[in-house]
Amino acid sequence: MSKKNKDIEVKIEEATKKINGQTMTVNTLLIGKKEIGQIIPQDSKKFAVLIDGRNEVTVKTMDEAIEYIIRQWNLND
Repeated sequence: MSKKNKDIEVKIEEATKKINGQTMTVNTLLIGKKEIGQIIPQDSKKFAVLIDGRNEVTVKTMDEAIEYIIRQWNLND
């Protein structure tokens, strides 16, 4: 008997935070109430991805950042 795939709701919350003395917009990815990663814009064409407070990777688009966080969550969960 095969398992039925469950739909998982991923939310993106946008907030402003002070990082290194600068006010920045930070996007947080949530699954349920659990935070799985954050995306911080570095300049007009780069985004830093943070998972568990560690800087994991720098990507070119917001979509790439979201895909990276979800991929890492799937591998480690």
